[in-house]
Amino acid sequence: MEMVKASPPDPFLRLPSYLVFEMVRLARRTSAEMYPDEGLRLPQAAALACLSVRGPMSQRELSEALRLDPGDLVAVIDALEQRGYVVRERDQTDRRRYSLQVTDEGRLALHERRNRGVRLNDTLFAPLAPHEREQLQELLLRVLAHHDPRFAEGGACAHDAAVAEQPAPEQPPQERWWGPSERRLR
Repeated sequence: MEMVKASPPDPFLRLPSYLVFEMVRLARRTSAEMYPDEGLRLPQAAALACLSVRGPMSQRELSEALRLDPGDLVAVIDALEQRGYVVRERDQTDRRRYSLQVTDEGRLALHERRNRGVRLNDTLFAPLAPHEREQLQELLLRVLAHHDPRFAEGGACAHDAAVAEQPAPEQPPQERWWGPSERRLR
């Protein structure tokens, strides 16, 4: 017996939450097809982006900024540290805690991940005109900002990571990608 792919029931097509769910599934599937050996997962990229933008911080501060469970963040940081993308050093202001810092290798990996993200978005949103893509992004950010202040204009790491997914010039602007205190990689 041949399997027939069922289309979603019509009422579901009127639910934006269902459509967002399907977009996430499509994005994961497309990303896996385009980049089967992707070594930097989205939570790791978000952690690197946050540390790059905001500078060194404690694991607790990073957990709060990303709204990730501290236990889940441990695995993210361990993987980044194992790859040489992040280092843990004693905090100079409080020797009882550690400060997380992005390495040059981490900034380079983040830049490469960002470029792959741009290409993924170009593929996913190819049917949309540039102004439609901007409008979609603005609408999604408005909904997210309504429920989570990190996504509001000038928000914390989650917003900064979203900004990082926008098309990049050959050399990303220092103030938008690595932050004013970080040097550009060549």
